[in-house]
Amino acid sequence: MVHVVLARKYRPRLWKEVIEQTAAVQSLQNAIKSHRVGSAYVFFGPRGVGKTTIARILARAINCENPSGAEPCDVCPSCQNILAGTAMDIIEIDAATHRGIDNVRQLRENVKFRPMQGKKKVYIIDEVHMLTQESFNALLKTLEEPPDHVLFVLATTEFQKIPETILSRCQVFTFRKVALDTIQRYMARLLDQEKILYEENALFWVARRGDGSVRDSLSFLEQAVAFCGGKVSEEKVRELVGAISSDLHLQILRALLLADSTSDDLIAPVHELYNSGSDLNRFIWDFLDFMRVAVYVQRGVTGPAFLGIPGNEIARIKEEIAGIDPALLLFLFDQLYGLLDRVYALRPRNSYETRVLLEMELLHLREKCQRPSISGILQKLKKMGEDLSRSEAGSAAPARESRVSRATRSRDGEGAAGSLRTESVSQVKPSEELPREVELQKSFLGTFVDPAQIPDLDKAE
Repeated sequence: MVHVVLARKYRPRLWKEVIEQTAAVQSLQNAIKSHRVGSAYVFFGPRGVGKTTIARILARAINCENPSGAEPCDVCPSCQNILAGTAMDIIEIDAATHRGIDNVRQLRENVKFRPMQGKKKVYIIDEVHMLTQESFNALLKTLEEPPDHVLFVLATTEFQKIPETILSRCQVFTFRKVALDTIQRYMARLLDQEKILYEENALFWVARRGDGSVRDSLSFLEQAVAFCGGKVSEEKVRELVGAISSDLHLQILRALLLADSTSDDLIAPVHELYNSGSDLNRFIWDFLDFMRVAVYVQRGVTGPAFLGIPGNEIARIKEEIAGIDPALLLFLFDQLYGLLDRVYALRPRNSYETRVLLEMELLHLREKCQRPSISGILQKLKKMGEDLSRSEAGSAAPARESRVSRATRSRDGEGAAGSLRTESVSQVKPSEELPREVELQKSFLGTFVDPAQIPDLDKAE
């Protein structure tokens, strides 16, 4: 049997099978039911989100001999011919290769003839923004006053390149990228039908690679199934995607922030990536994205779809960065963004030049991170102030208790000697405690020397 790739095998054939794009689907269904289908539509959106698919469903729905509401029957000769790609009245044009004015002139001549089999002739012009200005001008009159038996569907990924004169004569629908979790659930359902084993986190990375495109996600899933063999596992999919493990990012982050780390701890991961042939420019961007995730996680954001990583990695990152100063994470993000900007500006000729720049920048960044931040100093001052207040409150109570007990004993008749002893003891001043400012100075600058304890060298002689 001839193998059919997943993107073609599971291409939607009915309105209810379309993923997302609710606005376009609902509007077109209502137009079909109320017999108010327009003469020209513009479908604008990123690649692989269903523009051409919905155009074909629309063509079958308006030409179907036995429709069920707005759904085509897929049984009548018209539906069968359109599904097989042999319908003479459904003309798909690639504007990237048929962009000249002669092609549009030929189209204008053909629209005059009535459909051979169906009710309407449907022209689906893909990548319509590739037409020349002269071609748009030639198409304008046809779009303004088309024959009753003709429907135009113009699909494009670059809406801004279509002239306003064309847009004003069409109904425009905007197609959006599909959410990551929606694509993940859709692929899981397809793999269940195909009886292929998989891991949930593996599908997460496939959907992330698809970047909101259902077609791109299914194409990469086809590649992942072939690469993984019997089971689509997260480890192999990450290897196929080229995603760097969060453990390596955490290792570099610890080497940047911990005072007892060495230069080897910081540079060893870079050498590992370089020797394995990884793209260091991609690594800088991935590390920048990791810092973004760390900043959000520390602020309580834990949504995998928003952060772009699976839930198990979010939990591990949250545990690792629990005690890091938030201002320091933002500082690291800014420094890495500046590094990425310099790499793009310098355009290193090879990976070795990128490696040299990355190593020196990380070493310099480590020195910056060892310096205390303002927010860190303020937190430390606050904690020390609280500790000192508690220690002063604890030492005051025993001192008061001892004075009271001694005074009680003198009143109980220890005699004159006892009274004198009590008076002499009460007049003795305890050793003066150092001021709070001195305690802070000792903590930040090291050992503080009391001037009164310095020996007089002149007297010593």
